[in-house]
Amino acid sequence: MKDNKFLTAKWLEIKKMFETNTNGSKEYGSNFPIDGELDELTQHFLGYIAKLTLSKGFDAEVEGVHLNLWKERIWSLIENAGLLPNIAWKDELEDEDTEVEDTWNTSDDEFDADLEAQSFEVFGFDKI
Repeated sequence: MKDNKFLTAKWLEIKKMFETNTNGSKEYGSNFPIDGELDELTQHFLGYIAKLTLSKGFDAEVEGVHLNLWKERIWSLIENAGLLPNIAWKDELEDEDTEVEDTWNTSDDEFDADLEAQSFEVFGFDKI
């Protein structure tokens, strides 16, 4: 890939499509269709960035822009377009609000066992 503003042209195409067609929702699949045109363009763009990262290194500049900025731009657009599924830890945070009480080992019954004697039985040893 040559630095002939290829990435910039792709970015501008994606950005224009987002800006002219967004409904403002960030919820997964509610703004742009999953596997739709914008989703495919962003996936291809990510592929270009991945290739550039492998060939030039993570600290490179492409078309006068640092690769980290390209990554931040596309990540932000994907997130704002509702093309990013919920992240597991975010779901876990929501689940904490409706946390189920842990009742394991809350019984008042005393658990009495001679573990040493049971280990002799299990392993077939005679008590000394």
